[in-house]
Amino acid sequence: MAYFPLHQDGASPRAYGVALGLSALCLLLALLLTVRPAVPLIAAAVVVPAALAAATLYGSATPSSRVSRTVDLTLAPSWIAVAVAVAASLVALTALCVRVASQAPAGRRTARPVPRASRVAD
Repeated sequence: MAYFPLHQDGASPRAYGVALGLSALCLLLALLLTVRPAVPLIAAAVVVPAALAAATLYGSATPSSRVSRTVDLTLAPSWIAVAVAVAASLVALTALCVRVASQAPAGRRTARPVPRASRVAD
């Protein structure tokens, strides 16, 4: 929700639409993850916030670009939006690693009973 465009502030309708669409994409992804946390959705949950954070940082570095005008429409200040996006991406990356590790076949061998030594009568 940090990337929700609260105001248009003289931005073109196209830039406002892109900002609104990206915010809606994040919301849809979050809702889909609550219903079914599949590996492709978790992977998308890693990539989308990371791309938003990268776009915000790029827009901050080049104030004259179109990206800058689009990411300036965010509800939160850019430094908070970037921090939230990076945190969301890292949480999703952790969930992806756990999910993939839990689905991987175990490389362990099954334990066999150890044969007992028989006693020899003296």
